Amino acid sequence: MRRFAVAVLGTVLALTVGGCATPDGGTHATGRSPRPSGTAGSGPWRLVGRTGNPGTLKSVVATGAHDAWAVGDEGTAPVVMRWSGGTWAKVEVPERLGLESLRVVRASGPDDVWVFGTAQPTGDGRAQEAHAARWNGSRWTLAWREPNSVVDAATVAGPGDVWVAGRRLGGNGTCRSFLRHHAAAGWSAVALPSTVCVRALHALSPRDVWAVGEDRGRPVTLHWDGGSWRTVPLPPAVAGSGGELDGLAAQSPTQVWAVGRAGRTGGVAGPVAVRWDGHRWVSVAGSGVGEEFTHPAVDGHGGIFAAASTARVLHYDGRNWTSEHVASEDTINGLAVIPGTSHVLAVGVCCDADDEDTTGKIWMRR
Repeated sequence: MRRFAVAVLGTVLALTVGGCATPDGGTHATGRSPRPSGTAGSGPWRLVGRTGNPGTLKSVVATGAHDAWAVGDEGTAPVVMRWSGGTWAKVEVPERLGLESLRVVRASGPDDVWVFGTAQPTGDGRAQEAHAARWNGSRWTLAWREPNSVVDAATVAGPGDVWVAGRRLGGNGTCRSFLRHHAAAGWSAVALPSTVCVRALHALSPRDVWAVGEDRGRPVTLHWDGGSWRTVPLPPAVAGSGGELDGLAAQSPTQVWAVGRAGRTGGVAGPVAVRWDGHRWVSVAGSGVGEEFTHPAVDGHGGIFAAASTARVLHYDGRNWTSEHVASEDTINGLAVIPGTSHVLAVGVCCDADDEDTTGKIWMRR
C-alpha cells in the first residue's frame, strides 16, 4: 500500500500570497503552481543504491564530486553507506561504539565525517543515550555521548567544529532543545534563547551558523555570530502563523534557505520557504503544494530543492517551482547536492511493512 498519496497541486497558500517583497520583510510570490516534470519511471530521478535489508536511510551528505555518505538503520543495527563515484557500499561500524540507530550524518570533508544517533540499550535500566561517532579517514571513534536524550540536528562548521541540538526524553511533552558545541578545546554547552525547539542546523563557517525550529508553536530562526545566539525576525506572515521550520540549506551568507510548514489556528497547514538575503528573511511563495517542505538543498544557482511529504521533490529556480517525481510509494528523509556537479542525492525508505520491499533507498538526480 502507499504510505503517502501524491498531493493535488492547487492554489498558492493564503499565508504566502502577495506581491513583491515589502520593506518589512514581506512576501515575494510567483503566483504559479509547480509544473510536473515527469511521471513514474520517466523523470530525472533514478534509484542508485539500497541497504539490502529492511530498514531506512535518514540522512545524506556529499563532501565532494566523488564522495558521499548516507546513514540510517536496519532493525536495531546502524547502517552507514558510502559512495566514491561508482556504486554505494556499506561501511562497517564497530560494535564497540554501541550505536543502535543513526539519524544524522554531517562532514567537512572525507576525513572528517560525523554520525549521530542513539546507543544500544544496556539492559541495566538506563535510558538511551545520544551518541556521536567520527570517521577520520581511517577509523571510527566515539566522539560524544549524552544520557537520556536524542539528537534532532547537527552541523559541521569546519574540521572538528561541530554543533549538536538534542532534547531530553520524558518531561511534559514540550520540546526544548539543548546545544553542544565541539571545538579545539572539546565539548561545551551553549545557551539558547527561551524554549526554542531546534529542528535543523547549518553552518557556513565557525562564525556563521543558523538554527531553525519552533518556539511555543511558532516558527523561529536563530543565528550564531561566534559569540552568542540571537533570534532573527521572520516575515510577519510567517512569524504570525503556527507551525515550525525544520530544514536549512545555504550556499553563501546571502543565500540561506529555511523550509517547513505554517498554518493559522483553524486553518490549513501548508509549506513555507524563506530566504535570507544577507539583511532579512523573505518569503517565497508559489509552490501550490498543500502539505509541507522538508530537507532543502541549494542547487548552486540561486535556487533550492525541497522534499515534500508526498514522495516528490520541488525545485525553485529563482522564479518558478517545478514538481519532480521520485518514487510514488517512498518517504524522502534527506537531500544533498554533490559539490561541483548538478547531481542531487535523495535518501529514504520504501513502502509499508506489508510490502515486500522495505529497504532504505538512495536516488540520484542527473
